[in-house]
Amino acid sequence: ENDGKELALVIRGDVFVTSVEFNTTRRITNTPEQERGVCFSKDGRSIYYASERNGCWSIYKTSLTRKEDKLFTYAVQFKEERVSPEGETSFQMQVSPDGKWLAYLRDRTELVILPTKGGNPKSLHKNVNYSYSDGDQEFEWSPDSRYILCTWMENGGWNNVDIAIS
Repeated sequence: ENDGKELALVIRGDVFVTSVEFNTTRRITNTPEQERGVCFSKDGRSIYYASERNGCWSIYKTSLTRKEDKLFTYAVQFKEERVSPEGETSFQMQVSPDGKWLAYLRDRTELVILPTKGGNPKSLHKNVNYSYSDGDQEFEWSPDSRYILCTWMENGGWNNVDIAIS
């Protein structure tokens, strides 16, 4: 949700943004591949989503490019870019409350964070999770963006919660 003015959603495998005040909907992606899991950046000027392109799930970002454009539903133009490293399976992303980090699952076994301003991903937990189906790995940012609460597996058994420090 973008300050309560827009809502992003995936319909039939493509990302759309709709106004909550008016009957306006804008298509963001138009690909033969499937997109899923969508979230806004803190400032509302970017949308993150996972897309299965070239046989691999990656995280993409579509951003407003003109300063005068405030909403996706009425934007003149926007730009898409891949933000997760090429060749790694990446999906189920969440932007931190302060907007500085993007947490996501990498290769179905690892929780990582990526600076939203660019940079390299940082692993929080490796080989302690495994995603069998979409959305089965839960994690949540703390309100101060310093911690991530998540489930994880250790010594062959599931624990209810663990705190990963970002």
